[in-house]
Amino acid sequence: MHAKDWKLNDVLQERQQWVIPVYQRHYAWETREDKQIPTLWNDLRERAEEKLDGEDVKPHFVGAIIYSQPTDQPFGTVNKRFLVDGQQRITTFNLVLAALRDSAEENGCEQISNAVSEYLFNAISGGMAEPEKERFKLWSSSFDRPFFLAVATKSADEIRAEFPEFFYKNGKLIWGQAPKLLAAYWYLREVIAEYIDEKKGEEFSVEQVLNALLSGFLHSFQIVVIQLGKEDDAQVIFASLNGNAEPLTAFDLIRNDIFHRARLSLENDDTLFEKHWSKLETDFWKEEVKQGRLKRPRVDHLISHSLVAETGEEVAAGQVSNAYKNFALRMAFPSVEAEIESLLHYANAYRAIEEGDTSNALGRYGNFTKVWDTSTFHPVALWAAYQEMPDEEETEILRLIEDYVVRRDLIGGSNKNYNKIAPNMIDAMKSAESPLAGLVKYVGSLTAPTSRMPTHSDLIGAANRENAYGNLGSKKLRYILTKLERELRTKFDENIPIENLSIEHILPDKWAKNWPLKKSGIAPSEDFFAAVDAGHSVSPEMREEMDLRERAKNTLGNLTLLTPPANTVNGNEGWDFKRERIGKSLLALNRDIAENDQWGEEEIRDRGERLAEAVHRVWPGLSNVEDEIPLS
Repeated sequence: MHAKDWKLNDVLQERQQWVIPVYQRHYAWETREDKQIPTLWNDLRERAEEKLDGEDVKPHFVGAIIYSQPTDQPFGTVNKRFLVDGQQRITTFNLVLAALRDSAEENGCEQISNAVSEYLFNAISGGMAEPEKERFKLWSSSFDRPFFLAVATKSADEIRAEFPEFFYKNGKLIWGQAPKLLAAYWYLREVIAEYIDEKKGEEFSVEQVLNALLSGFLHSFQIVVIQLGKEDDAQVIFASLNGNAEPLTAFDLIRNDIFHRARLSLENDDTLFEKHWSKLETDFWKEEVKQGRLKRPRVDHLISHSLVAETGEEVAAGQVSNAYKNFALRMAFPSVEAEIESLLHYANAYRAIEEGDTSNALGRYGNFTKVWDTSTFHPVALWAAYQEMPDEEETEILRLIEDYVVRRDLIGGSNKNYNKIAPNMIDAMKSAESPLAGLVKYVGSLTAPTSRMPTHSDLIGAANRENAYGNLGSKKLRYILTKLERELRTKFDENIPIENLSIEHILPDKWAKNWPLKKSGIAPSEDFFAAVDAGHSVSPEMREEMDLRERAKNTLGNLTLLTPPANTVNGNEGWDFKRERIGKSLLALNRDIAENDQWGEEEIRDRGERLAEAVHRVWPGLSNVEDEIPLS
């Protein structure tokens, strides 16, 4: 048995054919957001981002493959390499190449398309015994072979024609019905196309994007290749590897490495486990929880966030175990026991975030991040939790994070730079005499539209411009409106509970029947809308009035809270009916709504601006940052 690590470029460019034996299972990698294909794409995208940003592209380990190679193959034929383990990886690598080739071809990048094809096919020669078979660098299992051969040799339209049962009439894939190999290829096609469009918006050419993806894939992805000897029984080894195996988590890999080093240093691993490590082996830490697109054991998230908190550096999801090894090497801990104690350093603070006890600042921050489904700033919160500072200062740091995220969401700002901003926040706090002062200075220094703290005037402008209902969703809106309700209450208001209320559109989503347009006095029917959508002509004035109303109905000023029964009864009724119902509400948020004789675009605008003022009081952000650069 011989093992060596290689770049994918070196493994895939050879004249060879990877053959999947009959005892291997069908292609099994999935496209659901927490499964293997999206995870691989995230890793590939991160490498491309580094390349496009002009950074040194970090190597990325993608596992191992094991193969056997017969020694009596005919001279001149393509060397067959029978996969013992790694079928899923090798197949997926070929799907990535096919998707990149097709993207290049569809975008007119012929040179790139031809170059990628050389990784999918062997050049035909007179020495081949079966040229039509040997030209493929992957010979898939019998079940998957028709789909792979189609992916390798046909266009998207030809694939649809060959397998119409897996596509809707509009050409879109039927995800739950299509074979996993075809679904994986189609997923990669779509995310690559979306990424190209995204980067074109940042003024990168298609060639630059495809070259960055290919470079990251072929030169940064690394794999261990293990060749079996004649004495090794390939099928027995495969059964041993895959019989009851589950994929190792980052936590598994780190645990194995730590305790291996403990044994080498003659430390008592039983004592280390009982005294320290067992604290991380409870059901709480083993439970799989979703953060963003990733569903992993909670302890994996803890380690990832702890590394960012300690190093101030980004940690890619697929690089946690490698990042931890590098961290432990740099730290040169005096003992493995000291290393484990360091690993446990943030565990209590992270648990407080997860448990969400509202009596403490970390718990309140944790509840906020659950509503927003973001954990990007957890390392900032963890680092702040263990510094020598007054509780009030820690609370202000967590408040500033919430202010930043809420205000940017309310103005429709991008969040794509958060994973870079969070480590920079930690660096800024570490280098300042006062962590809070360092954080305030750093956030105040952010001037790019994609990262800066929205100002007071940004909030006012966005209140009547942004689709708050569509952009934020009901959970975030309920959180914001609940906070605003508390802000608007006076000492004379009843302290009524406001949990479990529903988002109410005062001007309803389907307003046509009971809400005539102000200028024309017309209440368009549903048939009228359908006719307009189908191209039926309408006066420019009426079209403008309808568009204005459609935009206004989802802005902040038209949204409030009601009990679910009141929300249901109100439905799409007219203003007179709704006014009576809303007028009976005890919420301060609704106090001024029923005072209006009518409800339309002007009233929505005025209320939106009043709510934006309240937002500025609840989430003050950096009130001294001047309004210099417009946000996009």
